[in-house]
Amino acid sequence: MTSIDFYILGHSQQQARLSFACRLAEKAFKEGRQIYVHAQDEQQAKQLDDLMWEYKPESFLPHQIVGEQASQTQVEIGWQDHPSHHFDVLINLVSPQPSFFSRFDRVLEIVIQDETSLAQSRAHYKFYRDRGYEVTHRDLRG
Repeated sequence: MTSIDFYILGHSQQQARLSFACRLAEKAFKEGRQIYVHAQDEQQAKQLDDLMWEYKPESFLPHQIVGEQASQTQVEIGWQDHPSHHFDVLINLVSPQPSFFSRFDRVLEIVIQDETSLAQSRAHYKFYRDRGYEVTHRDLRG
């Protein structure tokens, strides 16, 4: 069954959420996982694409936006339908959560401190918990 992790950040800006998505993608990439980042829309996908190129100057995170003419990579960014192939990890940046979330071994949700994000995250948490998914949270506000 899919395991769900909520990462609670101390920031209220979307930029912090996107940067943390890059961090999670890098960590999962180093573990040899296949990662799909589900963005709100094409604009957010392109913003993530740019961030991943610039994320850490000393490292490289191979990735692509869905539909690009590249070979299959370990990290793919999309915003529309189901991913085209199998991925282990879903980094979810949308609400409501995508219908295909249960195809993944893990779903990672990133919570920032603004009213909209908090309300959406609470709804996601309740959705997963009410359906019997193992839900953990990691409070990084420290």
